[in-house]
Amino acid sequence: MFRKYFFSVIAVMAALTAGADTVNLRNLFVEMPDTVIPYLSRNNRLDFVDFMDSNMKAEVTNALGGKSVMTALADDSISISLSEATKVDLLLLTVAEPVDSTKQVICLIQTVGPRDGYQESVVKYFSLNWQTLSYVPKLSVTDQKRISGLTKTSSILKMYSKKLNKL
Repeated sequence: MFRKYFFSVIAVMAALTAGADTVNLRNLFVEMPDTVIPYLSRNNRLDFVDFMDSNMKAEVTNALGGKSVMTALADDSISISLSEATKVDLLLLTVAEPVDSTKQVICLIQTVGPRDGYQESVVKYFSLNWQTLSYVPKLSVTDQKRISGLTKTSSILKMYSKKLNKL
């Protein structure tokens, strides 16, 4: 009887310990330095998470006095409309080679431009402690497709090229 009880306690403790080490993007997002997305303070980020968890509209007044809206929150992805012309997507990705002793990185995709017009995206990668990576980590094909699906590569040159071709 004692043996059965002992192994049950060990199993529960192991499960709790494993859950404590789980990294999720929502916690990383809350602890993100204000310099990564200057529009949003730590309080804004906390409000976003609280509103989403309460199934409320996740809208905050950002540092520029405008409205920012979180449209998606998951353990591995976040989507935020910072303004009418700026959107940010965050992804938690697993990489082939360790970065700062972990095989996970944060991908930030910032897209600028009107929703119905030409948009440009910039992709940045960070370690889990929000240090900018100076290189593109080796990603799986699935993660490359996720990023590709969120990026916009229309440029002002393409816009004017199309207009000139119509003349």
